[in-house]
Amino acid sequence: MRASAATLVTQLGRRIRELRTALSFTQEELAERAAISVSFLSMIERAERVPHLKTLSALSNALGLTLSQLFLDVNVPRADRGQTQDVPLIAYLRNLRLHQSDVDALLTVAKVMFDRP
Repeated sequence: MRASAATLVTQLGRRIRELRTALSFTQEELAERAAISVSFLSMIERAERVPHLKTLSALSNALGLTLSQLFLDVNVPRADRGQTQDVPLIAYLRNLRLHQSDVDALLTVAKVMFDRP
């Protein structure tokens, strides 16, 4: 993994942990809501594993966020966090080797996001 990708994964894990604790969820509660194991969530939060799109989508839903909101403030210096954009999601996706099933999952999520009233 390249240094910038490793940094992004570290910041994403930190963001998930911060959101989880802000909602007063334990790892067990968030893992159950996202239908993943507690150990996998723990590894994501510690940046030891890179989650697939389906997992990220499940985590964002469990946290009550859209997938793009999950990435807000990721890879943005702390001083600039007032001016965030959804661009880190694109940067994250560029670093993944996506399979067709991953692309299909991403398109499904995007379709749901854009079909909302």
